[in-house]
Amino acid sequence: MRFSYTVSRKGCFVMNSFLKGMLLGVGIGLLIAPMKGDEMRNMLSERANEVRGYLPENEQIDIYRQRVSDRVSQTTGTLKGYAQQAASSVKQTASNLNSLAQNATSNVKGTSQDVVDMTRDTVKSTSNDIR
Repeated sequence: MRFSYTVSRKGCFVMNSFLKGMLLGVGIGLLIAPMKGDEMRNMLSERANEVRGYLPENEQIDIYRQRVSDRVSQTTGTLKGYAQQAASSVKQTASNLNSLAQNATSNVKGTSQDVVDMTRDTVKSTSNDIR
């Protein structure tokens, strides 16, 4: 029972401190606020209008947008060209390697057939000599 009493008092202390801090913050805010809400809104509105005056006109934005779009299109076309060249190069290399592999296979088959024929002739010759 004593434990729950301690926890309960601790929670009360924390809540009390929170409320006191909140009230203190609101009080300080009211004391040092530079101007009334209406005045602050008017000042912010005026500053927003000033900032809008510094922004480039819509025509300039459209020109910049068009330039960026053109450069993106140009870069896309260039990259597509590079990709097609790379694909063509890979296809050509694959074709060359395929031809080399077929030639090597033919050479190995021919050489192995020559070895088989030579071995057969040697065996026949040796068997004829033995008889």
